[in-house]
Amino acid sequence: MVFIIIAPLIVLIVFLLLFVVLAALMLAFDIFLDLPYVATDRKKIETIIKFAQIKPKETVIDMGSGDGRLLFAAAQKGANAIGYELNPLLVFLTIIHAKLKGLSNRIVICRKNLWKADLKVADVIFVYSLKRDIQKFEDFIYQNAQKGTRIVVNTNPFPSKNPIKSENGIFLYKIE
Repeated sequence: MVFIIIAPLIVLIVFLLLFVVLAALMLAFDIFLDLPYVATDRKKIETIIKFAQIKPKETVIDMGSGDGRLLFAAAQKGANAIGYELNPLLVFLTIIHAKLKGLSNRIVICRKNLWKADLKVADVIFVYSLKRDIQKFEDFIYQNAQKGTRIVVNTNPFPSKNPIKSENGIFLYKIE
């Protein structure tokens, strides 16, 4: 009888410890990156997807895809979603979630520096950046993406471009 009660408790404790260790590793890895992982709020995801106006078969690039939230939302709209992420734990989580959600045929996750992203294939680009780096993102995107590409920026607007529209800390731009 005691074993029946203790065994599930031990399993629960092991899973909690594993979760804590993985979280600590993820945070430790982020210390060495220029851009830390910051999960996108659910309400902001709705605004981002609304601004992106994703059509089926379009290609969406998320520059710093984190846990893949925006990739999943774009893939559910019919897009081919490409994420660039350096953190191997977040890459692994995204791959697992994509398989579980049945979206692995629409999502590609690249464990690659986002500054090496091929933006020429993008119809839509998602960006989150700290204020100190947002000019670098603006320059990189406007030099490497094609005309007509829609750019949706979360939190910090591009400093030298005027957004087409903004709402809820989300900013929409289009390369003309």
